[in-house]
Amino acid sequence: MNQPDKLLLWDIDGTIIRTKGAGESAMNRAFSEVFGQGGDLYDIDYSGRTDPLLGKMLCEHYGFPYEPESNQAFVDAYVRHLSAILADTPATLLPGMNVLQDLASRPDCLQGLLTGNVRSGGKVKLESVGVWECFAYGAFADGCFDRNELAPRALEMAFEGFGLEFAPEKVFVIGDTPRDVECGQQVRACTIAVATGKYSVTELEAAGPDFVFEDLSDTGAFLSALGIGKPFSPGA
Repeated sequence: MNQPDKLLLWDIDGTIIRTKGAGESAMNRAFSEVFGQGGDLYDIDYSGRTDPLLGKMLCEHYGFPYEPESNQAFVDAYVRHLSAILADTPATLLPGMNVLQDLASRPDCLQGLLTGNVRSGGKVKLESVGVWECFAYGAFADGCFDRNELAPRALEMAFEGFGLEFAPEKVFVIGDTPRDVECGQQVRACTIAVATGKYSVTELEAAGPDFVFEDLSDTGAFLSALGIGKPFSPGA
């Protein structure tokens, strides 16, 4: 059987799913629980950041000293609240995300996550929409402030876990923010930006991605960007 020759690395929030404010609400509840003061994630620039960095940024914004132990308590509380919120109001898949199952079944693709979510948070989100199993592995942000550190780590994990090395032009980073584009550019990957989050096509284009889509509802156009000419057929 042929080995995968393409590595697809997906962001989660605003790219695969919409959580209807669940993440923001969970972080606000977690901050209040851990620090004893109300906080509002909307007071900071949080798009494309990592979960641990958000805890640090909230502390700085509201005048609390950063301490690793309290930040970990914040992240743990966030995931607990997130799980409860999504149990009542599940996330929804964004347009075109039926392609995830098809790509997961292709022998020429290895599909993973490259996300600012901690692993437990990403798992809760993707399990709520039934696509967690579509990903062979993930470069998550546990203990990570700098999202750009995650792209090299994703390549290392592909080698460590699967024995696979990918040429830069065979690595595709897919996300909805300029920070996703920047992250992919750290490893010279092909970057695909999708305007299903907070950024418009024009704003995403300014970040210099290789491709920009309004959404991924046109599966043929998206597969073409990946260099895949047609859907995979197991019997072909």
